[in-house]
Amino acid sequence: MGGVTVQFLGSGDAFGSGGRFQACILVRADSGAFLLDCGASSLIAMKRFGVEPNFIDAVLISHLHGDHFGGLPFFLLDAQFSRRTQSLVIAGPAGIEERVRRAMDVFFPGSAATKQRFQIRFVEFAEGVLTAIDAITVSAYPAVHASGAPAHALRVQAGGKVIAYSGDTEWTDALLSAADNADLFICEAYFFEKQMKFHLDYATLIAHREQLTCKRLVVTHMNADMLAHVAGLGVEAADDGKLIEL
Repeated sequence: MGGVTVQFLGSGDAFGSGGRFQACILVRADSGAFLLDCGASSLIAMKRFGVEPNFIDAVLISHLHGDHFGGLPFFLLDAQFSRRTQSLVIAGPAGIEERVRRAMDVFFPGSAATKQRFQIRFVEFAEGVLTAIDAITVSAYPAVHASGAPAHALRVQAGGKVIAYSGDTEWTDALLSAADNADLFICEAYFFEKQMKFHLDYATLIAHREQLTCKRLVVTHMNADMLAHVAGLGVEAADDGKLIEL
């Protein structure tokens, strides 16, 4: 293949605004493939866009809200039924293994105790610590978003490229560090200009645009208000299926 590709399998918010799938971003490099977030609709999105779930090596979760990690019970059950044998890494905030297993038992009672044919390795991010996951490295930065566990913006190095991802957060200068000279910064823009606690609006993001040193900025996780303004935006916007080559 060569190079690194980023595909938005889900670019929507928690409520399906614009008919979009929830947060799920596929990154492919020569060394393998991983997801940034795996919202509840993610398995449907993978099937819609012809992505084989069993080719995913790792899932990186920004925070523990259902529209960002709620697809994992479906993903894991599908892997079991399709006889996956390849190991899988699930990385995210402290407490991710417990939360995923609890979600599995809520959706499919008993599934958390089922022995899979493949190995699942849970990894917890720690702020300020570079985490190596196979051929990629991940740095977690503090995000401002209440989710019952730490929320993070992520900076991922894969295939010689750097991809930064805000997850969900109100503005924090930590985003400047996460996106510093990144090849791509994927950033939430939930509302167009209305400020809301724990979320970032487009107007606030653009007010900080000159401080961001990323090479390319793409906004995502847009609600109906933000989607109504997409045609006139001064920056690139995500859409389900959108493919970016780095």
